[in-house]
Amino acid sequence: STLTMADALLDDLDDLSDVEPEEETNNNAAEVTAGNDGGIISAEHQDHNTANGNNETATDATNNNNPNNRLLNNDALQSHLQSIRTIQQKDNNTKMSHHKNSKEEDEHEHQLILTSNKHLASLRSELHNTHLDICKSYHPKFPELEELITDPFQYRAAIGIIQNESDVTNVNEQLNDVLSSNQIITISVAGSTTNGRMLTQEELNQVNDACLYLDELQSVKNELTLFVESRMEQWSPSVCALVGPALAAQLLASTGGLAELARVPSCNLQLLGKNRSTASSRGGMAT
Repeated sequence: STLTMADALLDDLDDLSDVEPEEETNNNAAEVTAGNDGGIISAEHQDHNTANGNNETATDATNNNNPNNRLLNNDALQSHLQSIRTIQQKDNNTKMSHHKNSKEEDEHEHQLILTSNKHLASLRSELHNTHLDICKSYHPKFPELEELITDPFQYRAAIGIIQNESDVTNVNEQLNDVLSSNQIITISVAGSTTNGRMLTQEELNQVNDACLYLDELQSVKNELTLFVESRMEQWSPSVCALVGPALAAQLLASTGGLAELARVPSCNLQLLGKNRSTASSRGGMAT
């Protein structure tokens, strides 16, 4: 009877294994039917959602590169530049009429100097980020160049000349205007062995647009620096007497103001504005 019972159990197990797939098939069919009534999302709908997700990602990427988000389009900066230009125009008229500023006007000028220093700090950061963008955009064409030319503006001038040229030696004459002979020899050798590729027209346009933006940033930075320098002898005559108005303006820009500069220990003054010259920072990739 024991064998008979074991055989019966095996038969029952076989019967269960035969029935379970059918039940699973029926259950799946029921789920699909329920889904058609409003429960399960169809494959076509999932594909549509996936496509929408990809479109949203592309839109976000486009927004990140939106020129409207650039610093030079900032309303506060543009308003500040307009105030500076108004003051400078007034200065020209004052020299002719020998008019002296009132206490309120002096205070307003001092506030403009402090605000200029804050904008100069933002501009330095924006210049660094723009240089990083240029290096990243031009990297597929000449990846070695960002290591060989450490100065951001020399790098910008060099790629403005090289562009999509496959043989760097063809533009050596133009490079003589912006680079030293040793630099030209170095990048010519590197250009002959580089594993870079030609940029598409869209990629090249992106590089050139970033280069123009770098030029605009530098122009605004120079304008603010000249304004601060022109006021240094009035607001910090002792510092100007020691180091000159140009360096005094840079010291105030680095520290954020005259009061902040006065609190800097003398042993730290030599470190103000110092940049680490590493391979990553030269390529604009420093953290």
